[in-house]
Amino acid sequence: MKISGLFRQLTYLKTSVRSVYGEGTKAWLSFIYYALFRLNRFRILRVNLDELPVSRIELLGVSFLSPCIDELESLRNSDLPREFFCDRFHKVGNCCIAMLNGVMAYIHWVYFQGDFSRFLKLREDCAEINYVLTLPQYRGHGISAAAFCHSLQSLKEQGIRNVFAVVHEENIASLKSFTKAGFTDVGSTFSFGVFSKKVSV
Repeated sequence: MKISGLFRQLTYLKTSVRSVYGEGTKAWLSFIYYALFRLNRFRILRVNLDELPVSRIELLGVSFLSPCIDELESLRNSDLPREFFCDRFHKVGNCCIAMLNGVMAYIHWVYFQGDFSRFLKLREDCAEINYVLTLPQYRGHGISAAAFCHSLQSLKEQGIRNVFAVVHEENIASLKSFTKAGFTDVGSTFSFGVFSKKVSV
């Protein structure tokens, strides 16, 4: 990722820290510790779409969309965390959002070969689900697992064979959501500050 992309992410730093760590000094100290001073370990998850009978999970009041960037732009506002703006700093163009009773509650992005990936070197028949975020007030309803299934069905129809995700080993809720959608643990990687170990998949 270019330096300009890193600076663009700083625009959304306050809302991102609030959505992941909460409010106040303790939240900022946690962010600084994990971002700069800690060796972070991540699990690499994979689902083989040739082997998985992909099905959708229906949730009452929730609809899933794969909007173009112009459609997404009309739905988002500047108070959203950086995860809602990956198109601006990674130039990625594929996302899935969840609308809960007409309000945007969730997003994840789908990366393909040629898109920026922090940890993975993707082949042509692979994709990665990345920058997953359910807004705090909508968590605990199973939205992310259902959104993953929505994207997996679409990716299978596009001829993608393997879909990956890289999740911090302490993010138990996210690991459970991916597992529920059919992902299995296939390895690990790590980061320290801005330095990350890339894995070919």
